[in-house]
Amino acid sequence: MSIREALASDNFGAKAVVQKSLASFGLLADFDTLDAAIGALGLVNSPNAIELVAEVDGKLVGCLAIQCKEGAVAKLFGFHVDANMQGRGIGRALLAEGIAQAVTHDFVQLELETWGNMGAAVHLYESLGWIRGPDPLPESGADRFYSLALPR
Repeated sequence: MSIREALASDNFGAKAVVQKSLASFGLLADFDTLDAAIGALGLVNSPNAIELVAEVDGKLVGCLAIQCKEGAVAKLFGFHVDANMQGRGIGRALLAEGIAQAVTHDFVQLELETWGNMGAAVHLYESLGWIRGPDPLPESGADRFYSLALPR
């Protein structure tokens, strides 16, 4: 397994991973709105501060994007691992690298929104110290909010 910065050539594969992942929860990806961070992954005009992909044997199996919100707060978007590859530590390694890069970008807090029924992701977030906060508004496209204070 390797984790690296996303390239423009990864855009299609990352979108496929996200579409498949969301479909397994009965959700549709919308790369123009809610999933725009992954829609822009690897592209020249991307608004993302951090873009990572995970590969196994040369195949893209996971992705994430982090965008600056305001000040030193950033938001994690599009964190997905191919369902066929889950349970192998790929998500943990990918998220750990995203967190490490957020620290080097001088972010002091990461935030994310997710669905409570995404049990593996919720378990991973909580095991890494993410704290659940007030639930987001229904139009956010999620039902849970988490934040992680980053070391300075």
